[in-house]
Amino acid sequence: MTKSNGDGGRAPVSANLGQRIRAARRDASMSQGQLATALSTTQSAISLYEAGQRSVGIDMLLNVARILNRPLHYFLGEDGEMLYVRESDIAELIGELERHPEDLPELLAYWQFLRWRRANTNGRH
Repeated sequence: MTKSNGDGGRAPVSANLGQRIRAARRDASMSQGQLATALSTTQSAISLYEAGQRSVGIDMLLNVARILNRPLHYFLGEDGEMLYVRESDIAELIGELERHPEDLPELLAYWQFLRWRRANTNGRH
């Protein structure tokens, strides 16, 4: 008896998990190679995880979540609406912005300035 799920043998859970790993990695501005190094694995393994062609063990997934600053349910949940870890710096910032939304335009302008400065300093001090 052969198992067929109509999608070329790829499990939907693995495919969805792989898409979320890819999205979180890109949001973190990391390459597959950088993530692989941080996880002590290979770029090929990351590529297979993201393609849904290799299953991700729970220990590996916990490390992925930690490195990419995502709660575990982001990778496993249905909607993945929370994009930050509670009790983190980003959570504190979001809380402050929720209390003071009038600060958002100035914060965004400053963030753009920091990105511009980083891009234009090229490692000069």
